[in-house]
Amino acid sequence: MTTHERPLKHPFTAALDAAVDRYHDALTAYVDRGGEDHLALLERMVARGAVFAGRPLCTFLRPNFILRAQYNLLVGALRHFRSAVIKAKDLILADPTLLELMGLTDGERRLLSYNPAFESVGVVTRLDAVLTGHDLSFVELNAEGAFGPSYADRLTELFEAFQPMREFARVALARPVYAGNSLVGSILDAWHEFGGTHVPKVAVVDWQEVATRTEFDMICERFRLHGIPARFVDPRELEYRDGKLSAKGEEIDLVYRRVLTSELLGREDEVRPLIEAYKARVVCVVNSFRAKLLDKKVLFALLFDPRVTALYTKDESVAVRQFIPWTRRVEEVKTEGPDGVEIDLIPWARDNRARLVLKPNDEVGGRGVVIGANVESSVWERALKLALVDPSVLQRRVSLPTSMFPEVGAAGELYFSRRHIELDPILFRGDLGGMLSRLSATNMCNVHAGAGTVPTFIIEGDS
Repeated sequence: MTTHERPLKHPFTAALDAAVDRYHDALTAYVDRGGEDHLALLERMVARGAVFAGRPLCTFLRPNFILRAQYNLLVGALRHFRSAVIKAKDLILADPTLLELMGLTDGERRLLSYNPAFESVGVVTRLDAVLTGHDLSFVELNAEGAFGPSYADRLTELFEAFQPMREFARVALARPVYAGNSLVGSILDAWHEFGGTHVPKVAVVDWQEVATRTEFDMICERFRLHGIPARFVDPRELEYRDGKLSAKGEEIDLVYRRVLTSELLGREDEVRPLIEAYKARVVCVVNSFRAKLLDKKVLFALLFDPRVTALYTKDESVAVRQFIPWTRRVEEVKTEGPDGVEIDLIPWARDNRARLVLKPNDEVGGRGVVIGANVESSVWERALKLALVDPSVLQRRVSLPTSMFPEVGAAGELYFSRRHIELDPILFRGDLGGMLSRLSATNMCNVHAGAGTVPTFIIEGDS
């Protein structure tokens, strides 16, 4: 190859680039001939509740695209990831030394001891994933208050009706992905496993003031479409008496819990009815409080622990190595490094910060995450010292892919900006049921840090 030649793109990357170019051509041609639907899209999003903390969830004029071949790669990877996580979870619950490594608080241990009366720990979860061409990495699992399934559906509906998207669909087959029916079905499966025989009265439970409040109305709407009564309830409104949980005089059979365990425990006197009803098993709570095991960042480190890996099938072992970035609990220990050779973890991490991300065991919204390449060595060393006291993990950094995305400027003009992309598969009982994508101008794709959200469509036939 001469110095003037560029390396060939992977066929997946080339096919996606071609699809994006076709979409941008369709959008630009629509605007050039006087179309105005792009000016109204943002207003429709706000009117339909696609807002986060009062601001539009999406300001972009293009969804994220993945190829059918990439979707199939994702489904195959998830099959083995799910079975590996189940084996890890079962062993953690059976082995006190592994359970100790999870860093559970006393309150979390107490809630863990209560039997939820159904087996699945992660009924509704969301993965943070990085997909670049044919390279796929799962970097985090969110089992507490997993954001997004109904937001993703609402954005998908809006983009399906967006005129430039409709014109693009005439030259490229783009399949939407909807999560709503799988959301309802998975929660009802837990209800029947719990022993429920009648149509349950559902409460979606979180604080009234949370940034994702509008999504809960969408979730209730989805349940009601299936003939299931559902409403939003703040946990402070709950009452537990005579063996029944209720709010404002109306009984509740099933709680879809979006409120975080740590927040409930921090305000336990205000929310005691929910915890007592859960303990007495008079209400089905999804996700159960045992989902906290899946939410701890240390879980990914334990997926590499020899006591867990000894239980894997060959396919599971390959999948963990291929799809989960090297992850270790922060401690003074010798361990296998990301290159397969033994390392002294802390000195090695000190010298290799550009390759690593440091994550607190139990934070959400990107809080406390330190990207080694983004900080000075003194900041990194201070973070490592703190991580030896406060449970944390080191993870091999995975670079986010980027792409150009169109937006509308203040004067109504069309402009393009480069954004980092994170793919978020939405899982129901461990199976893929939906997707959303988050976009950011920085390498931290978190809505709490200002990232935007777009729906994800599957491009057929381009692989």
